[in-house]
Amino acid sequence: EIAIVLVIVGLLLGGVLKGQELIFNSKVKATYNMSKELSAATNGYQDRYKALPGDDGSALTRFPAATPAVTNGNGDGIIWWGGDCRPGQQTGENCLSLHHMRAAGFLSGTGADGAPAPFGGTASVASAAVFMNNAGSSPVLGLSPMGMTHKIASAMDTSFDDGNPTTGSVRCRSLAAYNMATPDVQLADWCSIAM
Repeated sequence: EIAIVLVIVGLLLGGVLKGQELIFNSKVKATYNMSKELSAATNGYQDRYKALPGDDGSALTRFPAATPAVTNGNGDGIIWWGGDCRPGQQTGENCLSLHHMRAAGFLSGTGADGAPAPFGGTASVASAAVFMNNAGSSPVLGLSPMGMTHKIASAMDTSFDDGNPTTGSVRCRSLAAYNMATPDVQLADWCSIAM
């Protein structure tokens, strides 16, 4: 009887662990898919209005009835990074980009609130030049470090890129390598996925 109980407990534990792995992998994929969704919305906005969302200097004219009211960007061709897009911290064009795309009907949600990221924290769109200190102004998805651990960032980078936080389309600021000795430690800085 004890052997049967141990077998059942073993099967249950195996099922729980496998379930956790499936949930983890689905969140990794959902994060990558979020970058593709925001990429499509950014490109759609740019095609329709000939301006980058967030940087659009005519957004207030385009969306006068938006609630809450939109704010114009500076129109310089770069989506400037202003940090996290939590209420009260929406200072950058990265937050405006979400608001502009929502007002245009490309995204759901309200105002300049950051898009909820699958692992926690928020996500928004900024230009690579100001977000990751890369050349060029192509947009990237910026992922808040809240909820992001070395294990999560490494899994995204390994699944969809080269596994190196300093190169490729998945990059993490202030990080030379993922610390897999302490995989559950939260990242100290933002990561991005090229769109």
